[in-house]
Order: sequence, then structure tokens, then C-alpha cells
Amino acid sequence: MIESSKNNEINDKKGAFCALTSSMAYGLNNPLAALGVSNGIPSIYSAAFRAMIMLLVSGLIITAKNKSFHVPKKARLSVIIMTITTTLISLCYVGSINFISVSLAAIIFFTFPIQILIYSIVFKKEKLEFIDISIFISIFFGLVFVITPDLSGINYLGLFLALISSVSATFLYFAGSVAAKNCNPIIIGFWIHLFSFPAISIVSYIIFKTIDIPSVKLLFPILIMALCYVMAYYFQMLSLKYTSPLKSSLFFNAEPVMTGIAAAIILNEKLMPVQYLGAFLVFSALVINGLRKKI
Repeated sequence: MIESSKNNEINDKKGAFCALTSSMAYGLNNPLAALGVSNGIPSIYSAAFRAMIMLLVSGLIITAKNKSFHVPKKARLSVIIMTITTTLISLCYVGSINFISVSLAAIIFFTFPIQILIYSIVFKKEKLEFIDISIFISIFFGLVFVITPDLSGINYLGLFLALISSVSATFLYFAGSVAAKNCNPIIIGFWIHLFSFPAISIVSYIIFKTIDIPSVKLLFPILIMALCYVMAYYFQMLSLKYTSPLKSSLFFNAEPVMTGIAAAIILNEKLMPVQYLGAFLVFSALVINGLRKKI
């Protein structure tokens, strides 16, 4: 019993580390995509490009290691759900910023850890202490300060798209938890993007048709973004392999903080004092949680 408890604690720490690493890599995606937009590459094309790179990289790794592309029966339904939700997140999250501000879209999207918390309490009967709920609430308000949403000129279609992406992220986490425990993360990534890449590409073409890229150098930010995405997706699956969706999602709240820092460095955006306060709240809550034995 003691040995099992110790193993769970070690796995939780591994899961937290992987989730934090993944959130850092995901956090670089938006600023790099924004840099791509300034180079004339629409963000939805960036989403299609990163899906293509994920497909190629995972396929090459599986082939190089002589591994099978087989998905175990236990993971198949979860992989299908993940394929749908990954595609919806890529399309709806990107689509929402055409109607509402990036900050408001991000705040709505990052309600998914709260959704996971509520689901875990109501349906999975997770036993949480007052401090656990306080940590989630503290992190959420920290994110509000970091992102500082623009509430002017709210468009309901944009709100709806952002909400769809957030709910999709919740489903992705629970499906990913089952898939990652029964299948290799690289294989999961391959099959998900084998289907999501064409879907995102078709939508991209319908909206923008073809685009002109005068110099290959302009693709560098998008390539770096795609490689960050590959790393982020892989570590996200590892996180869900080692720990629960509830514990993993908590550490993913570091993503918008990383986005803010990256935007300041890459795009020369200035952070306001309230954003520093928000970052402090988020990381303080994560540190406090990390010092505790369990969530």
C-alpha cells in the first residue's frame, strides 16, 4: 500500500512536469503565429502547417523505430474523440479571434480546467479540500489579470466559437487520459493529425484560397511554432499518461502566462503591472500546490 502510494506520488510529479513543459511550448504558439500573420500567413494556415509537421514527425519516428501504427482497442474511441476535439480547437479557437479579442477568447478557452474540476466533483466524486478549489479559483483570476480581456464590442458568434473550443478541450483531456494510458503518445499524435490535418487544410483553403509567400525565411516563425506544437502535444499526452485530467489541467494554466512573456519578447508587447500580478498569482498557486502531497 505504501509502495503504491509512493508510485502514485512519483507519477503525479512526472505528470505535473510534463504538463508544465507542454504548457510552456503551447504558450509560444500564439506569439509565433502572430509573427506569421505579420508576414502574411493567416493563423488558420499556421494551424494546418503545425498539424502537417506533427503528422510527418510522428510518422517518421514510428517508422524509424520500426514500431507498429496499431492503436489498441481500448484507445480507439478515445483517439476518435481526440481527433474531433483537436480539429474543433484548431478551427474554433482560431476562428473566434476574427470576431472577439484574443484576450477574451483566451479567457473563455481557459475555463476548461474549471469545467474539468466541476465534472470531477459532480460525476467522478473526486474528494477535494477547500484549498484545492481555492487554488483553481486563484489561478483563474490570475489568468484574467494576465490576459486582461477586452469586453468592448462583444460578438456572440465569437463567444460561441471560443466556448466550443473550451468544451472541446475538456473532452480532449478526458479522452486523452484513456488513450495515453493505453497507447504510445507518438502513435496517438499520428492518427489524430492524419485526419485533422486534411480537415483544417480544407477549411483554410475555403476561407483564404492560396497565399503568396515571397520568401522562405518568412516561414521560420511558423516552423518553430510547429516544432513547439509537436513537443507540446507529446508532453501533454505524457502528462495524461502519468496523472489525472484534473491534476494535469491545473498546470496547463501556465500557458497564457508563457504566451504573455513570449509576446513581450517576440512581438515587443509591453506587460502592464496587473499582468505581472496575475502571473504572480498563477505561479504562486502552482508552487503552493506543488508543495502539497496531493491535490
